[in-house]
Amino acid sequence: MALMARALLLALFLLELVYIFAVLKPADGFPNPALAPIIALHLPNAFAAMIAAVGAGWYGIQYLRRRDLLLDSRSTVAAQLAALFALLTTTTGAVFAKVQWGAYWNWDPKQTCVAALLLVYAAYFLLRASFDDPEKRAAISAVYVVFASVLTPTLGYVIPTYFVDQSLHPKKASFDRSYKMAIWPTTIGLVALMFWMQKLAVRTERIRLQLDAREESMG
Repeated sequence: MALMARALLLALFLLELVYIFAVLKPADGFPNPALAPIIALHLPNAFAAMIAAVGAGWYGIQYLRRRDLLLDSRSTVAAQLAALFALLTTTTGAVFAKVQWGAYWNWDPKQTCVAALLLVYAAYFLLRASFDDPEKRAAISAVYVVFASVLTPTLGYVIPTYFVDQSLHPKKASFDRSYKMAIWPTTIGLVALMFWMQKLAVRTERIRLQLDAREESMG
């Protein structure tokens, strides 16, 4: 059953790629309308990053309530996925910026805010690496990741919207229905992939915690 689900997920992604690059029409309002379909890869990564960030914050709060190290592992994995999809958002955004405005980096408010978000997650992983005690590391990381989960939509959406007049992104870009037909299924596919990756990583972490507990009881 799991193998069939993975095969269906892969088929969905392949169909979406064909749809995005072979079916989508140029979008008005961009310097290079013919390459506007890249946005159908860019936005789903941003949505997935926000969902993963919410999950990281949720598990962080649950750890502070229950002090279960498996919840810390769930929070950490979700934070890793949030950082991964934020990086993919930055990468696809840089490609989009290159084909539309001639440079991979333009210090656009959206680009700058996502870059700042990546630094927030980099600090989170450095913070975790600075503690040897698992419980102390988990507690401090949980507090920080709640902060990071709030910053993710703030830096990813709220602040760029406030500075929209200073952005290179056009205010009157026109997307027809076909773009929504591309963006939302791709988002669903990425979120499904994200949950699958979370499940695999947490399963590995559960085994590691069990082995650590066994070694501690024997030592």
